[in-house]
Amino acid sequence: DALRTVARTHDLTLHTIIDTAWALVLATHTGTTDITFGTTVSGRPPHIPGIETMIGLFINTIPVRITLHPTDTLTTLLTRTHTTHTQLLDHHHLPLTHIPNPHATTFDTITVHENYPHHTTTPPTDLTITTTSATDATHYPLALAATTDTTLHLKFEFLPEFLSRNDTEAIAARMCRALDVIATAPDTTVASVRLLGDDEFRALAPVRGGPAPATRTLATIVTDAAALDPDAVALEDSGRAVSYRDLDEASNRLARVLITHGAGPERYVALAIPRSADSVLAVWAITKTGAAFVPIDPGYPAARIADMIADSGVALGVTLTPQRERLPDTVPWLVLDEPGTITTLEQQSSGALGDSDRRRPLRPDHSAYMIYTSGSTGVPKGVVVPHRGLATLAAAQAAGLGPGRHSRVLHFSSPSFDGSVFDYLLAFGCGATLVISPPTIVGGTELSRFVAAERVTHAFVPTAALASADPDDLDGYDGFGEILAAGEACPPGLVTRWSRGRSLRNGYGPTETTVMSNISAPLAPGSDVTIGGPIAGAEEVVLDARLQPVPDGVPGELYIAGPGLARGYHRRPGLTAGRFVAAPYGPAGERMYRTGDIVRWIADESGGRVVEYLGRADFQVKMRGFRIEPAEVDAVLGAHPDVEYAATLTRTGPAGDPILVSYVVGSAELAPARLSAYLTERLPAHMVPSAIVPIDRIPLTPVGKLDRAALPDPRFDSPADPAHRPTSPVEETVANAFAAVLGLEHVGVDDNFFEAGGNSLTATRVVARVNSTLHTHIDVRTLFEDRTPRVLCTHLDHDSNNAPLPVPSPGNQTEFVPLSPAQQRIWFLNQYDTTTPTYNIPLTLHLTGHLDTTAL
Repeated sequence: DALRTVARTHDLTLHTIIDTAWALVLATHTGTTDITFGTTVSGRPPHIPGIETMIGLFINTIPVRITLHPTDTLTTLLTRTHTTHTQLLDHHHLPLTHIPNPHATTFDTITVHENYPHHTTTPPTDLTITTTSATDATHYPLALAATTDTTLHLKFEFLPEFLSRNDTEAIAARMCRALDVIATAPDTTVASVRLLGDDEFRALAPVRGGPAPATRTLATIVTDAAALDPDAVALEDSGRAVSYRDLDEASNRLARVLITHGAGPERYVALAIPRSADSVLAVWAITKTGAAFVPIDPGYPAARIADMIADSGVALGVTLTPQRERLPDTVPWLVLDEPGTITTLEQQSSGALGDSDRRRPLRPDHSAYMIYTSGSTGVPKGVVVPHRGLATLAAAQAAGLGPGRHSRVLHFSSPSFDGSVFDYLLAFGCGATLVISPPTIVGGTELSRFVAAERVTHAFVPTAALASADPDDLDGYDGFGEILAAGEACPPGLVTRWSRGRSLRNGYGPTETTVMSNISAPLAPGSDVTIGGPIAGAEEVVLDARLQPVPDGVPGELYIAGPGLARGYHRRPGLTAGRFVAAPYGPAGERMYRTGDIVRWIADESGGRVVEYLGRADFQVKMRGFRIEPAEVDAVLGAHPDVEYAATLTRTGPAGDPILVSYVVGSAELAPARLSAYLTERLPAHMVPSAIVPIDRIPLTPVGKLDRAALPDPRFDSPADPAHRPTSPVEETVANAFAAVLGLEHVGVDDNFFEAGGNSLTATRVVARVNSTLHTHIDVRTLFEDRTPRVLCTHLDHDSNNAPLPVPSPGNQTEFVPLSPAQQRIWFLNQYDTTTPTYNIPLTLHLTGHLDTTAL
């Protein structure tokens, strides 16, 4: 009755109300605001005389497309849906594919409104009516049939291969809630319509990871670690062991010097030291002053270093002599290995520091570190992270990875990556030993062998770097028991390779949180690859476009709150306000970070909820663990005088790995090599595209946006020019290794490995292949310096007593080759039933142009 009242008040039909409620339900279950479903029409238009007396089934199906605007009221939405229905009735006699746009013509749910009259006249006495039992069947995964007489009856039909009965009952309950809201509060805004039940809402808004431990600053964490066992080894670096006592005292001396130079709470100190014992010492010292450290990679282009220093407003910097010449003079630098600095440090007290020694007391909400990430405006942005979430992360590491006093923790993360903070806490949170890998190791065989040689037990390794390594290269070492992979989506193949005999976990956390917000349980081959649930202290919600929580299994955007949240972007209040938003499901004044990651809740084996990562809501990408905003590459390219337009996106490279490719429009003199050199002077190496492709015009979609699918694939193959062909077996072996790893048919002896689509991780595969074939012992750094087969061959330490393996070449096979046992078995089984598809491999090909069916 209430629904009929709403319909009469606004000149609507009950069918319009049912379809509008169905659109709200589908929006909740699909995480989108553009909804299309089918509905039926009777096929008996009233203007045709006698149509009601004709016998037969004339119904037709038409598509209903409803767009939900969060600020609209339900009344506005109902009126717009009614207009859509009226327009569609003009096309009810057409096939679906003939119905004009803007109506979508594909759908997988349908509504049926059965409102035909029910006659109650008594049949003639000579007519017998017999009913038979029958079962309705739907062709759609989900169908809704509404019948109206004195009451409204809803019947839901589902295909069990798509939905369970519990799923359908939940959908039915949400449909009832949608109708209740329309009946009782039609002036409610679309954004405010909540279709989840009370219990479900309380469980999902938010999902909590448990209580947070007591807050500790990083200075307290490292000081407590030194007190556990001062004589224990804190660091190992290239054979040099440093005890906790020595590290603690040396960092106290350095901290006192830094304080005299202005370091203190809410001050920033640049850290320009490669991964080493010295970089860890500097971190300990800076945090003991109360200041925040700002890692700066000395290998970055000078312009980027200058931008980071100017933007951060660092008071001073800490570095070493080999890196000093690459750093600007705009701030004072304390060079740790200069004789004058060494003398000054020796004169300082090694006693512990407290608030009385600092410029002011250190508090948990003071900044602990600032990490710069890629920015869409063309310049990097600094993320300021306070101390408050550090103890929470350390507790999550202890509960998940279980390090102890005798553990040996790998320090593999670059100091300019917030993963280095994870390494520090994993070791120093329990008084373990931090084993520092040389900066020259980026992955591959070298990483595996280093882990085995140094008896590493625990490690955080970026997903791409772990994928480049092979557990077989551990040479039988079985002590490598705990691994956390993070930075990119973890593929199932990686789980299969690295989870046997050890615990492999998947981690997740944007830079805008304290390193990690989620850590999974140990992964097993064949199981779902999730990022786990929120760690202790973290709170997470998955919301749709209306900022309403989505049900389990439905995609939505992940929002994170809790003590691990960053303060925001340094000196970027507008950007901070756009990403750190008010938390509608938390205490008053609480903020949450909008990650831009599309995820969904799924149930784990213990009955709890874990997060499954699905992708990005924008064009941001992760490459080898680094976050990249393609718009930043576009902005730098656009500043070149010859470039009028640039678009950077990810493509699958010839080796099967994702690569960055930039498409540019500009003057006729555009030279990709010159543009690449231009970018190299301004961007870090991981942000320089593997290919720059000049195009004549910008391909556009019908609505005027960039048509990404129409952009050409980059070409990496080297022409088969005799001048570029190998002239010796060694050159041919190296060129073939380049081609095999890059997935190319030809590689010339003067082709640059990185310009041909290579990167630091595929370089590890080339080095491994060359070493095994030529019996050499080159490392990845050699390939970074000698990037072509010709130059690399001149520096190969080749053992003349061991001739290279013969170069494979095609041969002629004149006799039948015997089948292997596995092939023989498949053939044998197939003879019993040659029509079975058991051993067929299905694939789909999209072809354009004229098809030669004979050739096919």
